[in-house]
Amino acid sequence: MRKKNEITNNQHDHQIEHLDFFQIVDHFFRSEPLQQFINELDSMYEGSFPQKAIHVNTYETDKKCVIDMQLPPVKKEQIKLELIDQYLTISITNREEINEYNETSSTFRSYSSLDSLSKTILLPYRVEEHEIKTTFKNGSLLVTIPKKSKPILLEDESL
Repeated sequence: MRKKNEITNNQHDHQIEHLDFFQIVDHFFRSEPLQQFINELDSMYEGSFPQKAIHVNTYETDKKCVIDMQLPPVKKEQIKLELIDQYLTISITNREEINEYNETSSTFRSYSSLDSLSKTILLPYRVEEHEIKTTFKNGSLLVTIPKKSKPILLEDESL
């Protein structure tokens, strides 16, 4: 363990006695062991879902409304769609379990994680479940809803 007067500020090469509190904290968080620990924590949290959000793009044509969702790399079985009134909710669950055994050195390692993402989208009008069509391909989920409304014609008023 180094003594207080041995620690120096890299920028000004002053002894610790001349540093203020914020410089001491900054020096602490920039130290190599702590920086390695923070980097390992970050990589651990990024492992399961590299993409942390469900990106949604909506558009409509003359006959349908389309919701295009870009999903993290998951299997079709991990995706769940639920329709309640005018709300469409997409949920993704990723469960990972790793078990390692080493009989020669009597070691055992078990790791499990459960990650989930969800997004709720307000639809422009109420629809029935059987009216919704979905397509899942290459990380893109396409939800198609037929339009129910017809344009209202305006009449000229003759006096």
